[in-house]
Amino acid sequence: MRQLKAAVVGDPVAHSLSPRLFAFWSKARGRDLEYEALKVTHAAFRETFTYARSESVWVGWNVTLPHKELAAQLSDELDASAEQPGAANVLLFRDGRAIGYNTDAQGFLDSLTAAGCEPFGTRCVVLGAGGAAAGVVAALRRSGAADVMVLNRTPERAASLAKRFGLAYGGLEGAAGVIAGADLVVNATAAGLGGGSPLPDGARFREGAWAVDLLYRPQETPFMAQARAAGARPLGGLGMLVRQGAAAWKLFFGDALGEPEIRAGEAHLEGLL
Repeated sequence: MRQLKAAVVGDPVAHSLSPRLFAFWSKARGRDLEYEALKVTHAAFRETFTYARSESVWVGWNVTLPHKELAAQLSDELDASAEQPGAANVLLFRDGRAIGYNTDAQGFLDSLTAAGCEPFGTRCVVLGAGGAAAGVVAALRRSGAADVMVLNRTPERAASLAKRFGLAYGGLEGAAGVIAGADLVVNATAAGLGGGSPLPDGARFREGAWAVDLLYRPQETPFMAQARAAGARPLGGLGMLVRQGAAAWKLFFGDALGEPEIRAGEAHLEGLL
């Protein structure tokens, strides 16, 4: 069987555990897959995408920040999962064409379920307005959340995302009062990569609320530490990474990973953090 290639593509991307995850599953399944982390700038994304799409050895990409929206725009076909979010975190290459999917939404919901968080009927706040935030908003709407508000450092970007779903939006300067009454707060910004938080010091959370950071490195981001100190329940992004990755695996190869394999993959990554 010919060796196939796949990659996680982003900028930055060196921190990604996706290569370790796919290597673990490939070994367990006996699949010959070369999976790498490709740092691709926004300016170079289109050219790199065009090359990979034309090479039959490439099965697909996992797309991370800041390219998810551009990946959707460049796709020859968009799956329904990526249409409303306007963001594709998986590109499937077939016969010189690229099909864009969004597995972030289902991966996010599956990770909440695994942690014991049920978003149905809850008041939710999403911090950030990029491709990852779009997947989260789509997931929360699908799950029956009672209310979802999008907050972003640039209110114009928050408006662009929120209006696709008919939601309220605002800037981060007004976050404090909104978050204090929320049942679920999701940090979909990359602030934690630089050791920061999108919220000011002393931010108040509702007692027992869920505070989810989509980042998984560090294991406890500043946002999660703020939430814990305020009596909220923090949850990192490792579960989402693994479960959206499992959905991508099925798209790439057509065979679904079982729950024991998914949990084994997550445990493997936990041991690396």
